[in-house]
Amino acid sequence: MASYCSACGVSLPGGARFCSACGKAVTGPGVASSAASDWSRLSMRPRAGRKLAGVCQGLANQYGWDVTLTRVIAVVLAVMVFPVGLMAYGLLWLMMPEEPLALPPSTHLDTAT
Repeated sequence: MASYCSACGVSLPGGARFCSACGKAVTGPGVASSAASDWSRLSMRPRAGRKLAGVCQGLANQYGWDVTLTRVIAVVLAVMVFPVGLMAYGLLWLMMPEEPLALPPSTHLDTAT
């Protein structure tokens, strides 16, 4: 059975793990990639716009939710279901990676040429 790259459409040999044209990892039909890699790729705690740790902002950005509504729901869960809401927020804080720092373009300041 012929397989094709889902990114670029190139025909792949039978035991290929990566596409030879674009380099994307090949997954078989019906094979899901690992949940940990999907989670860290999709959700990220942004540095801008966060109030406490960025968990609510990250979830709102990922799913397209309203940030204020997400924060209100988080506070209600933390108050109404006391230990569970706070533990869930803490676990999400630990699991979600923080957005990397944007580095300014480097300039070469060496005047001796």
